[in-house]
Amino acid sequence: MLYISGIEKRFGGRAVLSAVSLRVEAGEYVAIVGESGSGKSTLLNIVAGLESPDAGEIQFENISLNALDDDARTLLRRDNFGFVFQAFHVLPHLTVLQNVTLPLLLRGQEKETMEAKARESLSSVGLAGREGSMPRELSGGELQRVAIARALVGEPKLVLADEPTGNLDQDNARQVLALLREQVTGHGAAGILVTHSEAAAATCDRRYRLTAAGLAPL
Repeated sequence: MLYISGIEKRFGGRAVLSAVSLRVEAGEYVAIVGESGSGKSTLLNIVAGLESPDAGEIQFENISLNALDDDARTLLRRDNFGFVFQAFHVLPHLTVLQNVTLPLLLRGQEKETMEAKARESLSSVGLAGREGSMPRELSGGELQRVAIARALVGEPKLVLADEPTGNLDQDNARQVLALLREQVTGHGAAGILVTHSEAAAATCDRRYRLTAAGLAPL
């Protein structure tokens, strides 16, 4: 599914990532633990093709992202990846339903098909009946549920979660982590969770710590 080999990245002469290698198969949920500034988000951006490594290679289903141009990486990302962020990134001027349909809209699907899939995805995260709500009417935990529904509505093969509980209290964080794992594994997707939290990482199948020397198993 996903093969990360010897990734290196430097900013301003400073090594942020060094010799990072990892393989993730379909159905696996992997955690990468590291403190702020350790390069976790940079690694996710490289995996997603949003940034290029200085060395090393990313392969997704035997396709080398290094060999793709910007347009091809955008299409690969659109059709295969789902993203969950710390800051939710739910658009405030759109309803909950409209937010969740966005990935399908980008694929050019019919309105009726999009809305049916979005309603099903919202129901799966416990938000049936909230389709017409505006983001300002939802709690932080509910907003992250919307973000998970949006990330999974297009049935992605790879889900990338960047500190998805960083803005939540302990109870909401626990619920969101359980839901994220349930949704990722239930869809048969590969998942990577990057976090500073050991408790969050414990919800995953495999755990690694990001260090200056690469990834070390926990």
